[in-house]
Amino acid sequence: MKQFLKIYLWQFISILFNFAAIFVVTPYLSANQTIYGIYTLIIAAYMFLSYADFGFLGAGIKFASECYAQKNLKQEIKIIGFTGFIFLIFVVIYALGILYISFKPEMLVKNLANNEEREIASNLLLILALFCPVFVMQRIVQIIFAVRLRDYVFQRIFICANAVKIIYAIIFFSNENYPIVSYFLFSQLCTLTAVLLGLYLAKKKFGYDFRLFFGAFKFSKEIYEKTKKLAFVSIFLTLCWILYYELDPFVISKLLGANHLAIFAIGFTLMEYFRGVFGIVFGPFTAKFNHFVGLKDFEGLHSFFSRVLILALPLTVFPVLSISITIKNFIFCWVGDQYADSVPIAQVLVLSFLFSFLSSPTGILIMAYERAKLLYFTNALLPIIYWIGIFLTFKYIGLQAFADFKAAAFFVVAIVYFNIIVKLLNLKFWPYLWKLISPSILPIVFIVVFTFLTRSYLPMQKDKVNLLIYFAYNGIVIGSAFVIYYFSCPEYKKSIDSIAGPILGKFFKRDTIKI
Repeated sequence: MKQFLKIYLWQFISILFNFAAIFVVTPYLSANQTIYGIYTLIIAAYMFLSYADFGFLGAGIKFASECYAQKNLKQEIKIIGFTGFIFLIFVVIYALGILYISFKPEMLVKNLANNEEREIASNLLLILALFCPVFVMQRIVQIIFAVRLRDYVFQRIFICANAVKIIYAIIFFSNENYPIVSYFLFSQLCTLTAVLLGLYLAKKKFGYDFRLFFGAFKFSKEIYEKTKKLAFVSIFLTLCWILYYELDPFVISKLLGANHLAIFAIGFTLMEYFRGVFGIVFGPFTAKFNHFVGLKDFEGLHSFFSRVLILALPLTVFPVLSISITIKNFIFCWVGDQYADSVPIAQVLVLSFLFSFLSSPTGILIMAYERAKLLYFTNALLPIIYWIGIFLTFKYIGLQAFADFKAAAFFVVAIVYFNIIVKLLNLKFWPYLWKLISPSILPIVFIVVFTFLTRSYLPMQKDKVNLLIYFAYNGIVIGSAFVIYYFSCPEYKKSIDSIAGPILGKFFKRDTIKI
């Protein structure tokens, strides 16, 4: 638990810096709607790199975590080397494709109005292509730290890198300049620097054997046979997640152009932020669940999983509710009323994460158990519901269809995931649902009633001070809901007391010694 606390402490700090990176930098970027739409498309293309391993990295993380728990460090390094090699092959192919498109940006963006817009799109794509291999290095370093539950060490480096990016943006964009190409290049250089420092720390802190790693950085038939079953499942999952999460900006850009993409991009940016934050929240459990499986402690896994659900519910549900209800105030304070059309889209996209406390840990649990059929079924539902819904309703509700069916697909899958939970843990559906949900009723009612009664008093003008007021308001609302949940959920109270008690005990003990 000590390692989890360190991970979350530094990830919380990282979240604050990500807040700053998004909510300080984005108002500068969004000043020009068309170019902001182009930039959003480039970021979406960058996010595609997360899927370029076609499942082998996900399988590698699982088996590397098990090897680390079993203290088989050589096998762990060989697995990471093999999966990193596979990842690099796919990334190089992807980078070559991006390089080709950089000479013909019209392939991605409809109606580029002038040479300036074309040149910006071309340069951004060129930078992305050149820095694609850095992403491979970044993922390898993250895995090295993650299987040891030392994510926070690498996180500190990226916090510093994000701080530098924010300072650069404030200095260069605030002088009525729009150096978006140089900003993107500078941000990639910051990432490269952070990755190189991560490699150095892996060697220094863990004595990581990079000679063995580079020797294992090749195709291995033995490890391929070990990982292929789960990797092939992950390939299918990858395709499903691309169709569900990443394809819409490209479709919108091609069908409607950069201006409409900019409208959608506000909600898309928030969606990616929530996805990133919840990835941070649930990421450490991937290694921990696999540690339990590696040691064949399934009873301990079930107990730990139930505890995760109780702790995760307020972390996901309360912020999503509070922000979705006050989303209009947020968008107006953040990027201005020129993005008024983004409000209903962003509201629904944020609400799509309401049941992340169920879906994220359950997906990790199913992967740990290697239940291939369940993974195929649950992940196929997302894009099927999403794109059928868009196909049937796009001509009637337009851009809103991309948001509405994002949420609808996630809601259906959340119900399916809950059915899987009760079967895997051998529980009864309705009693367990009531046990899980009932303690959150009071805090949820508080959030809904309080925000509806008071949101009219929040500012509506684009301004950094107004944005701070908005965040302070939501901090109070969400914090109050946490307090109510603490007293209404005995299991949550017990868990928090068990975590906070030793920390407070040490603090007061030190304070007494000083006196």
